[in-house]
Amino acid sequence: MLNCERNTPAMQRRIAKAARAHFDRGKVSTVYEHGQWWVLLPNGAQYSVIDAEGPGIAQGFDFEQVTPPDDD
Repeated sequence: MLNCERNTPAMQRRIAKAARAHFDRGKVSTVYEHGQWWVLLPNGAQYSVIDAEGPGIAQGFDFEQVTPPDDD
């Protein structure tokens, strides 16, 4: 099982920390749905969480945009 598929409070905290670092934001929301974690930003953008490694990867996760930000 991939880390991004684990539905535990500890994994939620880890993913939220990685998302805050990746997006350079203090506020992100995390949701576990359809067997994986998702990150929602205040601007309406939504990202699926994927396991990743390498330079620039925070906490072992990367984020794939599935919904663009809302129009202002």
